[in-house]
Amino acid sequence: MTNRNDLAAYTSSLISMGDHAELQERLRLYQVFLKLYEHHRGLLDEILELENSSSAPARTTLPYVQGVISGSQGYLITNLMQGKTQALSQAQQTWTIGRDPRRSLISIQDIRLSRCHAAIRQIEDQGFYLIDLGSRNQSFVNGEPIRETLLKDGDQIRLGSVSFTFFLCHSMRMLEPVPTEVMEQLNQVHSLEAEKNLANFGRTASNSLQHELEEDNIPTLDLYNDTSGFLRPKSID
Repeated sequence: MTNRNDLAAYTSSLISMGDHAELQERLRLYQVFLKLYEHHRGLLDEILELENSSSAPARTTLPYVQGVISGSQGYLITNLMQGKTQALSQAQQTWTIGRDPRRSLISIQDIRLSRCHAAIRQIEDQGFYLIDLGSRNQSFVNGEPIRETLLKDGDQIRLGSVSFTFFLCHSMRMLEPVPTEVMEQLNQVHSLEAEKNLANFGRTASNSLQHELEEDNIPTLDLYNDTSGFLRPKSID
């Protein structure tokens, strides 16, 4: 029959094994987190920002760079600079990205970016290349470190802590005219909305003015309705 001391020792060993298993599991999760953080830091930063933000909904801006080729010339459209979408042309077809505005045409204040971290370069009849300029924290495309690579539509790029999607537009075509009945419907909707906005503006202005007059103890009129009535044609008996 098992005595009390043997039972206590057995229980202690189970607890130790449980603690060891839990420690191993935590270590495994930590290693997974480090791996994920290394290759997708921007995504994790966004998750942490959402976790720490208030419950109020906030507009999320998705950073991107779009390469556009028109004839033999190319240009970039991006919102990486202060979150404002801009079209950027460059005579040498080369757009440098980094922390130093004197050396980087697309300047982003990110501590993990090198002063001149990388460049996007358009080569005629080939496309847009991402070229790492010997950066300290490397450049990644789809999670893989690169020195130079031809970019494809939908590539996920990370430079330092800056992550963005690259889109490629290499053709443009003229679409067919919108059918007449659809244009008429659009014009009708636009006219109705314009009338509604004008009416709302009139009511708001009238209410605001009447409120000011009431504060000054001046007799007030229903300016919107009275004005509308004045402008309406009178019926003829």
